[in-house]
Amino acid sequence: MTASIHHTAAHSHCQPQRLSLLASLHQFIAAAHQRRKLRTLDDHLLEDIGVTRAQALEESRQIMWSAPKYWLS
Repeated sequence: MTASIHHTAAHSHCQPQRLSLLASLHQFIAAAHQRRKLRTLDDHLLEDIGVTRAQALEESRQIMWSAPKYWLS
C-alpha cells in the first residue's frame, strides 16, 4: 500500500507540468485560430474593432507562439 501511495504522489507531481504544457499549447493554437479569423473579417468589421486591413494581415502572418501575453490568459 505504501508503494501505491508513493507512486500516486510521484505521478501527481508530474501532472501539473503536463497540464501546463497542454494548456500553453491550447492557447497557442487558439491564438493561431484567432489570427486566421482576423484575416477573414471584412473591412466593416475591422473598422468596428479599430484595425486596418494592413494591420489585420500583418497580425495574421505572425507565428502562433508570438501572441501577446494578454491573449494567453
